[in-house]
Amino acid sequence: MARRRMAIKRLDPWSVLKFGAVANLVLLAVFLLVMGVVWFIVDRLELVEQACEIALEVGFASCAVSASGLFQALLLLGLLWAVVQTAVLVFLAFLHNLIADLTGGIVLGVVDDTPLRTEPGSNRVAQAAASGPGSGPISRPPSPPRADVSTTQPQQRPATANGPALEASRVPDPSVPSRSDGDELFAER
Repeated sequence: MARRRMAIKRLDPWSVLKFGAVANLVLLAVFLLVMGVVWFIVDRLELVEQACEIALEVGFASCAVSASGLFQALLLLGLLWAVVQTAVLVFLAFLHNLIADLTGGIVLGVVDDTPLRTEPGSNRVAQAAASGPGSGPISRPPSPPRADVSTTQPQQRPATANGPALEASRVPDPSVPSRSDGDELFAER
């Protein structure tokens, strides 16, 4: 288990705009669905008719509630709310970027539970998260055999009229270990 500190130094305003717009539209759809269920229950219990009877007895001249008018008003207010909320989120992303330039961003503590892998020749031991009894360090699977680079001879190019023969430009260097197909490109060091 490795503990790391990561800092959020910049939020991309375009990605905040896209995420905020989609999230707000989804929330609007959920809100309208919930209001539809609530209206269905209120209509079945005839609460609107009872409230209108009370209003007429008190002295109101008329009382009526239209479901289509109510949902049109809710939809318009919800769309207005989604646009304003998305604009506020983009503004907050710009504000975060300005403040992060001054303070260095928001620092997060992250725990990585993936086992550490060792590179050949290093002194570090592979560690694994203890997931139960009998779980020990995870060892690296054996690598496929590598070609012996010390026996590779450089290829000669034929001599030209302009100069002597040139050696091939890509000759494997025996002091630099080559990666096999099983190694990861971004391994822990």
